[in-house]
Formats: sequence, structure tokens, C-alpha cells
Amino acid sequence: MQNHVLHIHNGLVAYLQTGEAPEGVPIYDCRGMRLMPALVDAQVYGACNKLFAMFPQTDSLARLAAHNKAYGTATCMVTIATFPLETIYQCIDAVRSYWQQGGSGIAGLHVEGPFLHPERLGAHVAEWVLPPDDDTLRKLLDYGRGVISMMTIAPELFTDAQIKMCLNAGVVLSAGHSNATYEQAILLEKRGVKLLTHLFNAMPPLQHRKPGLAGAALDDASGLHASIIPDGLHVHPAMLRAAKACMGSRLFFITDAVAETTTGRYQHHWVGDRYAVADGTLSGSGLTMLQAVKNGISLMDLSLEESWRMGSLYPAAALGLGEGYGTVQTGAPARLVLIDEDLKPVASWW
Repeated sequence: MQNHVLHIHNGLVAYLQTGEAPEGVPIYDCRGMRLMPALVDAQVYGACNKLFAMFPQTDSLARLAAHNKAYGTATCMVTIATFPLETIYQCIDAVRSYWQQGGSGIAGLHVEGPFLHPERLGAHVAEWVLPPDDDTLRKLLDYGRGVISMMTIAPELFTDAQIKMCLNAGVVLSAGHSNATYEQAILLEKRGVKLLTHLFNAMPPLQHRKPGLAGAALDDASGLHASIIPDGLHVHPAMLRAAKACMGSRLFFITDAVAETTTGRYQHHWVGDRYAVADGTLSGSGLTMLQAVKNGISLMDLSLEESWRMGSLYPAAALGLGEGYGTVQTGAPARLVLIDEDLKPVASWW
């Protein structure tokens, strides 16, 4: 077996080659372990008993970033569910302050709501859901410019002009908590909505005569990429495998992870093997991205390499994160995690 040398200089992958390391260069011996691209999570609500929307503070973001790093995740879209606009503004302020203080590990804010279909809310609070009014949408986008990186919307409720307003603000749009028909969904990519949030959850069930939003995602003609929650609870393993068989690299993992919360309207309680809100409705997961990758192997019969891509390369590409995410590429930023034979992170560089 040949030695391989990866040289990191000033945070960049300077070169990757076979042979021995140059003399005088500090060496970290990986001892036969695997050096992988760091993981990426497009939807996570908090960690360490701090649901971000309930605690819109820089400390919540620091805890989340540290928790992610411990499990091999370099960056995430910190996510908030449907809340009053005042709370969304507070979350925007917190992310902006976190960045200004030099905080890392948070790629942006994912606003899931409030512009959702009232019939597909799942665990979201109905009284806080809003129709996509031009003025409200414009004010939110202006206030969150540079911070709001992603929004989950019910696109069938949006005009083309409203969608363009979001795109012009640099926001990646994802269809979710939506009642869109197949006929509406198949046109989403042309309208600028290229993603779908947590496939199969909070959307019409897949039917042979009414394939709906889920059916459109499975259809190559739609061009849609979709996230999916691979905990075996939000989606049955058989449907995880079926979706992967249909979508290939258009499907990627998210954790949809929440934190234990005992106050406010979103009280996430750990019940046996899942989080649920007060009425028993399944809410976010207890996954890490590393566990998502492990589940991809055990529940979906994926190779380690392909399951890892579903937690790194594919979400990074769908979100447009740029060089160095999901790949090991000369000249790109080094975002790497070293894992042992049990897939436990041993070291990381980013």
C-alpha cells in the first residue's frame, strides 16, 4: 500500500500525492484511517438543550457548531420553524452577531416558514403561518439579506414575482409543507425552486394517479433535488431505498434535529426513540449527520463512500456552498475529517 500525502497550507489543500512528506513539514500520521470531506447539514434546529428559535443567541450557535464538529459536520444551515416575524428577526440578528464575533460552522439561516400551506403544517404552529404578502416578504428579505440563505415555502402560494424577489435576495428556495400537485411541482425548477424539504414528510402522500410533490421529486424530469431524514422513523427504510434508486445524487441527507425543549409553543420531548411535540406529533429527529451516514449504510444498503456523499458532496452542491465542501480538491479550502474503522471522528481540519 502506498503512502499518500495531503499538504494543508494556509487553510488550503496545497497538494495531494503519493510518496513521503517533505522534510521539515509538520506531519499528522493518519495511521491507515480514512480522511473524508467534512459533513454538511442543511436543516438543524439546535443542540445541547438550546433550540435556536427559543434561544436566539450567539451562545446557541456556538453550542450547535461545537456539537456538529464533534460528529464531523463542518457547517450547517441553522433552521427555525414557523415563528412570529419578531422571532425571525431576532434569529437574523443572532446569526449576524455570531459571524461578526468570528463564529464559524454556520453557513446561514434556513427559515422554514411562515409561508406554508395550512393543510401541511406537521408540527408547525398554525396561528403563526402567513400568506406570502409582497410587503411582508420584502421587509423580511431586506432585513435578512446576507443571513437568510434558505427558505422552505409552499411554492403554489407564491407568484413568480415573489419567487424572483427571494432569488434576487440570494435565497435558495425549497418546496416543503406544501400541497403542490405534480403538475405544479414539475414546473418548479423553471420557476427557480430547485429543492424539496424532507421528502415525503408534510406533503400529499404518493399516489399512483396523483403523484404530487413527492412523485415529481422521484421523476428525473422535474430536476428537483430533495433532502430526506434517514432516521427510519420519518421515512420507512423501504421508501428511503426507493427514493435513492429513483433520485441518485439528487437526494441528500439532513438531520432535521431538534433539542429538548420544555417551554414555548414548540416543546420537543424525547419519547423512547423520537422527538414529539405535546400532542404526540412526530417532530424533529435526534440524528447527527454522522449517524445519518451510518443509517444510509444499514438502512439503505449504501456503501460508505456513497452514504458519505449523501451527507457531504450532495447537500453542498444543492446549497451551492462552493469549493472545498464535500470534496478533497487541490487549491480549495481544507474541510476534512479523519474517521476510524467505527466511523468515529478522530481529528478534523477546517
